[in-house]
Amino acid sequence: MASKRKRKMEQKAIKELDSKMEARRAAFNDNLWRYGLPIGVSIMLLLVVYFGFFYTLGPASADEWELEEAETGEIYKSSDYYNNGRVTLVEFFHSECGYCQQQTDVLNEIHSNYSEQVDMFAIGGYNLGSNSDSKNDIANFKFKYTMTFPHLYDNHGELMRAYGFSSYPALALIKDGEIVYSGSGLKSYSELSSEIDKYL
Repeated sequence: MASKRKRKMEQKAIKELDSKMEARRAAFNDNLWRYGLPIGVSIMLLLVVYFGFFYTLGPASADEWELEEAETGEIYKSSDYYNNGRVTLVEFFHSECGYCQQQTDVLNEIHSNYSEQVDMFAIGGYNLGSNSDSKNDIANFKFKYTMTFPHLYDNHGELMRAYGFSSYPALALIKDGEIVYSGSGLKSYSELSSEIDKYL
């Protein structure tokens, strides 16, 4: 008899506990909808306003380099160009890349028209499949396409990745040590010249 009463008491206690827990859950859900939703929406609106009107992502700093010109053996340093007040155009290429070969006419024209205002370099030494450009490949490429601006050899083959590129041709404009424009793929003369004109 005592055990029956005990079981009833336990069941009653469990029911009371369940009803208390249910009441707490309901109160929590009510408070969540009453206070949590407006707070969440307010935070989202503040973030939208901040990132939309106040936050500006600054241009990335350009990695420095010291590289050998493939044809002449002369050593070039980015520190002599990146902070001289002029714009520097850097192309990353591979000698067997078809788009890089097509890009040569545009780059020759850019160099012809902007050499008084813009420093230009092409940098090679990277992989295309299993084929890696040698210094000789770069010199031959420069000669074949009658290019008159320096073609530098990155003997580590890592600088292109440091600039955030993974395909050829890749182009970056640098001014005051900052990358002010970057783009991959074949670019027309008007595309490149309009970007350069922004920073002259």
